[in-house]
Amino acid sequence: MTIVSPQQQITSAFTVTCGPFGAVTRYAHQRGVSRQTIYREAATVRAALAQTHPTDADAAYRQRLQELEQQVHDLQTRLHQAVVLDDDQQAEFATVGQARGVSLPDCHALLQVLAPDPGKVLGVATLGRRTQAAGRRAGELLAVFDVYAQAQVRQAAADEIYVRAPVLMLVEQESLCWLSGRLQEHVSGEAWAAEFQRLPHLEQLTCDGGKALASGVTLLNAARQEQNHQSMRPQGDHWHAFRHSGPGLRRAQQQAAKALAAAEQAQQELVDRQRQGQPSQGASHHARVTWRRAERAFDAWSQQERCWQQTKEACGLITADGELNTRARATQQLATLLPQLPDASFAKVKRSLQRPEMLNYLDQVQERLAALPHAPEVTAAAVRQEALRRRPELAQGAGVSAAAVRGVLLLCAVTLAQAGPAGQQAAAAVREIFRRATRASSLVECINSVLRMQQARHRKLTQGLLDLKRLYWNSHEFRTGRRRKQSPYQLLGVPWPEGLRWWDVLKLTPEQLQEKLSTVKQAA
Repeated sequence: MTIVSPQQQITSAFTVTCGPFGAVTRYAHQRGVSRQTIYREAATVRAALAQTHPTDADAAYRQRLQELEQQVHDLQTRLHQAVVLDDDQQAEFATVGQARGVSLPDCHALLQVLAPDPGKVLGVATLGRRTQAAGRRAGELLAVFDVYAQAQVRQAAADEIYVRAPVLMLVEQESLCWLSGRLQEHVSGEAWAAEFQRLPHLEQLTCDGGKALASGVTLLNAARQEQNHQSMRPQGDHWHAFRHSGPGLRRAQQQAAKALAAAEQAQQELVDRQRQGQPSQGASHHARVTWRRAERAFDAWSQQERCWQQTKEACGLITADGELNTRARATQQLATLLPQLPDASFAKVKRSLQRPEMLNYLDQVQERLAALPHAPEVTAAAVRQEALRRRPELAQGAGVSAAAVRGVLLLCAVTLAQAGPAGQQAAAAVREIFRRATRASSLVECINSVLRMQQARHRKLTQGLLDLKRLYWNSHEFRTGRRRKQSPYQLLGVPWPEGLRWWDVLKLTPEQLQEKLSTVKQAA
C-alpha cells in the first residue's frame, strides 16, 4: 500500500491549480501514477481547506486586509481629485486672475489656501514676473489673431477710456470681440485713423461726439477716397445722446415737486386759519395761486416726458405704429418734437440729435434690404412681419386696431409661406439685418468695465496687461445670453488651435501659432 505524504498532496493541488498546460501529465509520469490520482489528491486538499475553521489570527488578518484595501481606495479617490500646484499651475492661476481683474496679492493669498504646503507658493514678485512675461507673449500672439479678426469686421464701436493714459478701444458689436486696446500718450485724430486703417472692410463705426474720433473718421475717409475705396459711414451714438436728457427731466420733476409742496403748505395754512376763525381771504387767494402754479409745473413735466418719449421713438428702428423707420420720417418728427423741449435743459441733446450721422443706420438698413435677392412683395412681407414682431403690444388686446395688426401678421405669414424656401430665407435675412442695425456704442462700455475693474486695483496699467486681458476676453466663453458657450473669436469667425486651452496657446511662439491657425483654416 502506497502512502501519500502531505507534501505530495499539496504539490498535486498546486500543479492542478497553478501549473501550465501539460504539467499534470508530466507530474503523473514523474511519480508513476495516473492523472486521475493527481486530480483526486488535489480535490482532497481543497476539501481539507474548506473544512478548516478560521482562527482569531486569520480574522485579524482579514480585517487588516479590508482596512488596507479601503485605505488604498480612499487614496486613489483623493488622487483623482487632487490638484497639482507646481510653478506652472501657480503661474497660470495668477495669469488668469490678472486677466480677470484680480490683483496679484489676492492671487497669492488664494494660492496659499489651495496649496498643501503654503511655504511652496511663489511670491507676489515672482507671480508678477510670470504674468508680465505672459503679457508680452499675449501681445505677440494678438498680432497673429488680429490678422484674422480685422478682416471680418464690418461694424464696430469706438471709445476711449482713461487709465494712467488714454486707451483707444475698438469692439465688434455682434461678437463683442475686443479688437484694439492700445495705450496712447494722448488722443488724436491721427491715432484713431491708424486704428481704423487696420480694419480694411469697416463699413460703419458707432462713436460718440468726441472731436478726436470725428477727426479720425475724416482722415480715414480721406485716405479711402484717395485710394478709390468706399467711405466708412460714421453712426452717431444714441446711448450717449439720450443720457443727456436725464438732468432736464429731473429738473422738471424737481420743479413740479417743489410747486406741489408749496401748494400743500398754502392749503394747510388756509385750513389752519379757517379752523381758528381768522380771516382767510388772503390765504385762500394764495392757495389758489400756488395750486395753479403746481398744475402748470406738473403739466410742463408731463409734457416734457411725453415729448421726450416721442423723440426717442422717432430715432428708433421701428416706429410706434410697427413700421420700419426711415430717415425722412425720423427727420420730420425730430423737427417737430425738438423745438418743444426747453433749450435750457435739453440744449446738448438737441445738438446731438440734429447731427446727420445720428440716422445713418437707417440708411444702411434700407440699403441692405434693397440688396436682398428676393421678390419685392416677399421682402416687404418679411419686413412688415419682423417690425410687428418687435412691437408685440400692438397685437395684444381685443380692440379693432389689435385685430387689424393680427390680420396683417397672418397675411405676411401666408405670403412668406407661399414663397416657399425664398420666404424663409427672406424672413431670416431681414431679422439678421434688423439685429445688426446698431445705433449705440454702449457695448464698448461693457469692455471698458473690464479695464475699470483692473484700474480700481492698480495704479498702473501696462500695455502687456492690456494685451493679456484682451486675449483672454476674446478666447473665453460667455456663460449666459444668446452668445452662451461661444467665445468672441468663435462668433467673429477667427480660428483657434484645436484642442488647446488659453494657457497652452500662451506657450506657443507666433510662428507656431500661425502654423496651427493656417491648418485650422484649411481644414475648415
